[in-house]
This record gives sequence, C-alpha cells and structure tokens, in this order.
Amino acid sequence: MTAVAEDATTGTADAPRDRTLLLSALGVPLGTLAFLGDELPETAGRIVLTLTSNGFAWGTAALVAGYLVRRARRAPLVATALLLVATTVYYGLILVVSRRWSGATLEDGSSADVHGLLSIARAAGFWLLLSVGAGLMFGSLGHFIRNGPRHRSSAAAGLAFGMLAAEGLYQLSHDYYWPVTNDFVRAIVVSNAVTVVLSLVVTVVLAASRRARGSWWAYLGSAVAAGGLGTVLWGLVDAVRGTGFGG
Repeated sequence: MTAVAEDATTGTADAPRDRTLLLSALGVPLGTLAFLGDELPETAGRIVLTLTSNGFAWGTAALVAGYLVRRARRAPLVATALLLVATTVYYGLILVVSRRWSGATLEDGSSADVHGLLSIARAAGFWLLLSVGAGLMFGSLGHFIRNGPRHRSSAAAGLAFGMLAAEGLYQLSHDYYWPVTNDFVRAIVVSNAVTVVLSLVVTVVLAASRRARGSWWAYLGSAVAAGGLGTVLWGLVDAVRGTGFGG
C-alpha cells in the first residue's frame, strides 16, 4: 500500500512537469510552420503565415498554454518558454536551412555575409526579448481567464482580444490599403481581418469554457479599450522593425 501511495504521489507531481515540457515543445512546430510560410509561394505562404507567423498566432499559443497550466506562477513561465523555443527554431532554420543571410555582396564586390549574420542576430535578439514580454503577459492572462473572479476573468479575456488582434487592427488602419486596388492588397486586408475575427473567436471560446459564468459587458469594455491600446503598441513594434533592428 505504501508503494502504491508513493507511486500515486509521484505521478501527481510529475503530471504538471510533463504538461510543462509538452506545451514548451509545441514551440518547435510553431517555429517550423512560421519558417515554411516564408518559403511557400505567395497564396499558400500568406495562408500559412496568417495562421502561424504573426502576433495573433504566437499570442494565441501563449494564451492557450497559460490557460491549460493550473499553477499561477508556472503559467507565464510555460507560455514564455513556448515562445522562446518557437523563436529559436525559426531563426535557427533561417541560419542553417534557408541561409537567406548569405550570398549578397557589397558595393566593392566583397561578401556581405557578416552583415547578413548581424542582421539575423539583431532580429533574433529583438524577437526573443519580445517573446519574454508576450509570454509573461499572455500566459498570465490565459491563467486568469480560467481561474479569476467573474468580472476580472472577463476583463482579462477582453484584454487578450485586444493584444491578439492588435497587429491586424494596426494593419487595417493604414490608409494605403483603402480602397483595395489589387489582389495583393486584398490578400493583406483579408488575412488581417481574419486574425481579428479569430482573436474574437479564441477569447470568447476560452471565456465561455470556464466553469463559472462570466460578464460579457466586462469583456466588451475591456476588448474595446485593449484594441485601441494594442494598435498603438503594435505601431511601436512596427516602428522598431522599420529601422531594420527587428528583421
């Protein structure tokens, strides 16, 4: 009986650890699919990138990871680990497989490989840093949506919507996409609109899946405020990327 009890206790203790490793390891397919989206032809690549390589896709992965982890302190750490793994895999594949950093030349005819590697290093460092911030935020939000008090849980879900939809809302706010004049612009508009809709679906499903009843008014108010804030924050991210620091 003692041996059985010890085995049961060990199994209970190991279960959260196993889930932590599994959720963190999901960063491998996430980073791989994001890399494949860059390499696929235009239409197929756009579809894959919409689902695997943007603020919505990676934020959703971190949010769901936080939702599934029961321990409050562990949830943001697991979500952060997932995003760090995904970012490392993505830039590792660029470095080793596609080697898009190599082959260019400078004006004097010399190799630009060193400059290419430095550019990859800057981009990787930027997104690794952003992965830490996003992982901690989305992991905490996911856990709070599932376990928080009624109104705060719903507000957390609304905040998650704003952060997930931020990139799509920011892109759709650009004047140069309107009116839609060609298929290329149409694809950009549609893909960003899809991420906004999917952000709504994900957060509503998570909020509705918790056992305790939520407050949809709290969700709506938080979602509207967070949508505006997220759009501004993504504008700052895009400004950094425009300098070439973020790839």
